Formats: sequence, C-alpha cells, structure tokens
Amino acid sequence: MKTLRTFFVMLLLVALGSCSTSVKFPISKIVPAADGVAKINVDKNDNYQISLTVKHLAKPERLSPPKNQYVVWALTQEAENVNIGRLAISKSMSGSMKTSIPFKPVQLFITAEDYGNIVEPSNFELFRTDKF
Repeated sequence: MKTLRTFFVMLLLVALGSCSTSVKFPISKIVPAADGVAKINVDKNDNYQISLTVKHLAKPERLSPPKNQYVVWALTQEAENVNIGRLAISKSMSGSMKTSIPFKPVQLFITAEDYGNIVEPSNFELFRTDKF
C-alpha cells in the first residue's frame, strides 16, 4: 500500500513538472490578421523552453514604416525586457521560433525593428501577451 502511494505521488510530481503554459497573443492593431501563440515549459535544469508560432503576419518590409525584422522579447520578474531572438516570416506569412532562457518570463511581446541584435525594444510593438 505504501509503495503504491509513493508511486502515485511520484507520478503526480512528474505530471505537474511536465505541464506547460500556453499564452495567446491578442489581436494586433498594426497587423490585425496576425495570430500568435507561445508555449512555455520548464526543463529539468530549470530553464524555460519557449516555442512560439505566428500565422498571417506580414513581412516587416511591408509595414509602415518598413522594418527589417521581428524581434521577440521576454519581460522578466524584475521588469527588464530581454531580446530572446528574431522571428523570421516565411512566404506563407507564418513564423516560429524555439529558444531556451534561464529566467522565468512573465510576459512576451514582439516588435518590428531595423536590427535584430538590439538590447532595448522600439515603440513599434505588434502585440504583447497578458502577464502569466
């Protein structure tokens, strides 16, 4: 009986540890047709795995004013914005990225930028998730 109880507790811990958070991006005022979602998982090393997918997003060159690329940002618990990668858009107007970060994000957002290797986001924000 005790072994069975221990087994179920271990099974529950594994199940809870493998849960993921899924966050949806709201409708963009700049690109209203765009639809985005991100999934966040914690790995065994306590890193946060982020898998982001966006559909129906125009290439950044087609925006007004035109930009060169999209950049994905994570807001930290300390209220710092961190560039977590560039989001390339295909001919079918979709894009995805997977990345790993060593801190817990509380919000994700995407901006259109002239350069991808920047440390501060511009004001050209496409959309931002609610805090999670």
